[in-house]
Amino acid sequence: YCYPYATGAVNLPAAMVLPGGGGRDNQAADFTMTMARGTEKWSFQLMVFCSRSDEDNGQIELDRLISKEGELSVRQAIWSKPDLGLGDVDAMVIGISEYHGSYDMVKAPHVGAALLVQVHAF
Repeated sequence: YCYPYATGAVNLPAAMVLPGGGGRDNQAADFTMTMARGTEKWSFQLMVFCSRSDEDNGQIELDRLISKEGELSVRQAIWSKPDLGLGDVDAMVIGISEYHGSYDMVKAPHVGAALLVQVHAF
């Protein structure tokens, strides 16, 4: 399941897109890259959650979703289609900022990770 915004409860496994790259300033967008409304850089956290009802299986599933390759890999899916189907953007997963199971927004036992995604819009 994929959710476009933070919600009170989710069905697992799930992905949720949050603006901002985490960290101290949590900046979501940078419009100063070029003059005259050129390139913009957007930062997102792509939160990925898996059930922790069985800790080993939840961890294995999470690892498959955030792996660099494989049929369930979110990173591979973005690498394979960096324009995200929009044509005028270039997206890349640049890192992981968190990896644990204590996100308050998910009201079920879970494990999760925050993939850091940068998107350049032209």
